[in-house]
Amino acid sequence: MTAMTIDNSDDGTMTTSAKDDGARRLFLVLGILGLLLLSFLPSTLALPVPATGLTPGASSRRNLTTSDNMNVSAVAGNVTQIDILGISITTSWQGFYGNISGNIILADASNNSFYEWGNGTSITGEVFASRATDIVWNTINCSNSTQIAQEEAYLNQSAGASDSVSNTFNETDHTPFLVGLRNMHDCPSTNVFTSGSKVNGNWDQILLADTANKTVYTTIIDRGTQGFDGRMWDFQLLVGENGKNGDTATMTYYFFTELG
Repeated sequence: MTAMTIDNSDDGTMTTSAKDDGARRLFLVLGILGLLLLSFLPSTLALPVPATGLTPGASSRRNLTTSDNMNVSAVAGNVTQIDILGISITTSWQGFYGNISGNIILADASNNSFYEWGNGTSITGEVFASRATDIVWNTINCSNSTQIAQEEAYLNQSAGASDSVSNTFNETDHTPFLVGLRNMHDCPSTNVFTSGSKVNGNWDQILLADTANKTVYTTIIDRGTQGFDGRMWDFQLLVGENGKNGDTATMTYYFFTELG
């Protein structure tokens, strides 16, 4: 194979400085392209994506009207100690729970799989729910006090209410996790129940938001773990819903997953 030389000089010879300058330019362009690819690919491929399938199941709530009518006899002249247990259904929250299936795939834009990993039995990652579809995932972070106050206002909550956002997500000891390349730790968090009681380390609930103040309710997948009703589930997720003052309008939540 014969090498080709391009003549860029007046006397028909290619100077050493011209060749060096061309090589430097080529390496500079290739270096910039490489950096762009390295910075672009992880941020687009590793971010949460919309759930590809949702199958809603039955929905239910505690029926308090079937409770026995508690009573005590009153006797003139007596004073009697009474310890009362009262239950009220929240007007601020909705719970979701269920199982997750799926794989990690390598595929083209036409959804033709080049390769798939796993059979859905070893899924890890997170489930996210938000009222917004256009989350700016590369700006996601722990919800701050301003964003929490905004969420409480949207849900028509008083910050001092026992079931307000700030009094619900009042811990910061969740398991750290990544959203894309962003490390989430020490965020406002809580744990929903395992068989009727809170177990730290099970069913972490984390409150996130992007820089546009869009709230993202988040849970870490606990595959095959005992849930609130004693049965085994892969996720349990607590989300805000305004049912104050008899408001019966529903809120739509969009689900996203980031599987590992």
